[in-house]
Amino acid sequence: MGIFDRFRKKKNAGRSYRRGADPNVIASTTGDLSAIFGNNEGVSETTAVRIATVFRCADIVSSSVAGLGMNVLRRKTVEADGESYQLFSVEEKHPLQYLLSEKPNDVLTAFDFMKNAVLNVLLRGNAYILPVYDRGEVKKLLLLQSDRVTYDVLTNTYAVNDDYNHIHGEYYADEIIHLRNFSLDGGYTGSSTIAYAGKVLQIGMKTDELQIDSFKPGSTTRGFISGDNTVTQGFGQLQDDQLEAVSERVERELGSGKRIFQLPGVMRFNQLALSPADLQLLDSKKFNVLEICRFFGVHPDKVFAQTSTNYKASENSQTVYMTDTLAPLLIKIENEFKVKLIPQSVAADYKIKFNLEDYYQSDVLAEADYFTKMVQAGGMTPNEVRLRKGRKPLPGGNKLFVSCNVAPADSAKINGDKQTEASRGQNAE
Repeated sequence: MGIFDRFRKKKNAGRSYRRGADPNVIASTTGDLSAIFGNNEGVSETTAVRIATVFRCADIVSSSVAGLGMNVLRRKTVEADGESYQLFSVEEKHPLQYLLSEKPNDVLTAFDFMKNAVLNVLLRGNAYILPVYDRGEVKKLLLLQSDRVTYDVLTNTYAVNDDYNHIHGEYYADEIIHLRNFSLDGGYTGSSTIAYAGKVLQIGMKTDELQIDSFKPGSTTRGFISGDNTVTQGFGQLQDDQLEAVSERVERELGSGKRIFQLPGVMRFNQLALSPADLQLLDSKKFNVLEICRFFGVHPDKVFAQTSTNYKASENSQTVYMTDTLAPLLIKIENEFKVKLIPQSVAADYKIKFNLEDYYQSDVLAEADYFTKMVQAGGMTPNEVRLRKGRKPLPGGNKLFVSCNVAPADSAKINGDKQTEASRGQNAE
C-alpha cells in the first residue's frame, strides 16, 4: 500500500442508493432559487447557454482553468554554496501527475475533464469527482453527474446514483471531491450562476426573441387601416366588420412577405414609425452583455463587447480577470484536490498546483518581459528559458547573469568609491 492509501473506504458501494424527501438532504442546485430571487421560469443551464454572452463567459472561464494544467509538487532539499534549501518541484513519476495532467479516466483528457468540471460549477452549482482506487493508488478520476448526487448534512455523506458512470452507493465526504459555486447554505452545496442571474437572463432571452420576431416577414411594417375622409365620415357596424376583415387580410399578407396588396377605395393603410421599444432593443442587448459579464466575473472585452479603447486598458483587464476571477477559483480547486487526494500525514510535503506560467503563453510581449527580467535578476539561465520554449540549449547558456546596475551595500566597489570621494574632498580642502 502506498502513502496515498485511503484509510476510510466507501461506506456502501454495493447497493443502489436513492434517497427520498429527507429534510436533511441537500440536493444539487441547478438553477431554482425562485423563493429567494423571484420567478426564474424558463431559465436553465440548457436555455441559458443559448445566450451568446453566457456561452462565451462560461467557455472562457472553464477553458482558462483547463488550459493551465495541474501538477503534483513534492518538497525537496537542495544545496547551494554549502546551504540547504527547501523547494517544491513537479513529481513527474507520481501516479496522480499523469491523471491530473494527461488522462484522468478512459473517456476524458485532462483538459476536457477540468473544463467540464468548471462548467458544472458555473452552470449547475456543483461538480462532484470520485477518485477510484486500486491497491492504495488512484487509478481514475470520474466526473459524476451533478444532478445524480445528494448530500446528507447529518451523516456527512454523499448519495450517488449515476447511471452514466455506473456508480451507485453512499460515500463519506472525504471520498468525493466537491467543487462548489457561490453558496447560501453555509458552504455545503453551491448554487449555479444562472440561478442568481435569472432575471437578467430572462431579459436576454426575451430580447433575442424580439430580435428574431423583428426580422420575420412583415414585422418591419406596422400600421392601421382607416377610412378615406374624402368619401365617408366614419364607419357603421357593417363597415366596421368589413374593416376588421380587411385588417386581418392585410396582416396575413404582410406576414407572408407580400409587399404589394389591394385595399378597397374607401380605406387606406397608415404606416407607423418604429416604436420606442424597437429603438431600445439594441441598448437592451448592450445592457444584458454587461450584466451577464458582471455575474460571471468576465471583462466585456473577452466577449467582444469592445469597451476598451487602447491596448493598456485591455492589458489591465487581463490582469484583473486573473486576480479577481481566476485566482480564487484556482485556489478553491487546488485546496479541494489536495485535501481529498493527499493524506494528512504527508500533506506538508506535497502540493497540487496549477501552472500559472501557461496563462501568459499567448501574450508574447508579457512572456518576453518576464523571461528578460528573470535572466537579468539571475533567476533563470538562458538555457532554462530556451528549454521552457522547447528550444535546444546552447553552449555557455547555463551561466547565471545579473544586472550591473545594483550591488550589495557592503561590496568593495561601493565602499571603495565612497572612500575615494572622501579622500578627494580632503585634498580639495
